[in-house]
Order: sequence, then structure tokens, then C-alpha cells
Amino acid sequence: MVAGEKMKINEVAKFANISRRTLHYYDKIGLLHPSTRTKTGYRLYTQDDLKILQQIMFFKELDFSLNDIKAIIKNPNFRRDITMKKHREMLLLKKNRLESLICLIDKTLNKNNKLSFKEFDMSEINDIKIKRK
Repeated sequence: MVAGEKMKINEVAKFANISRRTLHYYDKIGLLHPSTRTKTGYRLYTQDDLKILQQIMFFKELDFSLNDIKAIIKNPNFRRDITMKKHREMLLLKKNRLESLICLIDKTLNKNNKLSFKEFDMSEINDIKIKRK
């Protein structure tokens, strides 16, 4: 998307691989409003709108509720740069956790009888989530 260009809802839905219905819902609940509308009511999204959508999708990837996402994004102290660094940190923790779970599955399939549950631990990720609210 070129700076200054606006996209219609169908284009945004296809570009972001989400449904039009999701974009309508985000607009309805005040999470993501399109910057402008045409005279006939078509929603038009700017590059800044898409940055917000991307931020929403990062939060969703980390299992934040839409209410929590809205509260964070609408907070006047919200800083995208700091938030992106936190997203990265949380995604790395999630990646490491998933790698540990895969390893545990491999051990279990290889008849390793030593039971383990530490790989299911979400406390590090949850601690960061709680600090962000």
C-alpha cells in the first residue's frame, strides 16, 4: 500500500486474510474505525488503519481478548514501538514453549516413560500479559 492510498473493505479483507464481517465487527465495537467513508457509505482504510489492524492481529495471536486489545490501543499512553518489542518478546516465549511441547511429543512417541508437565507452563507469557494491562 502506498502512503496516502485508501483501500476498500474487500481489499483490506483480502490483504489481511480476514473476513469483511470481522472488519465490520471491529468498526461496530469501536476497535478499528476506517478513517473515511465514501458518500455511499463504503469504508476506506488508510495505511495508519492497517497498522492498527496489524497491531490487533498481533494481540490476537497472543490470545488477548478484544476488550483488552481495545483498552490497550485506546490508552493515550499506548506506544506502538514499545508494544512491538513486547510482542516480539512474547512470541519468542511462545515459540520456545511450542518447541518444548514438540520435543515432549517426540520423547513420548519414542516411549520415554518420564512424564513431564513443565512444557505446558504459560506463566512467563501470562506474567507479561498481566503487566501490560
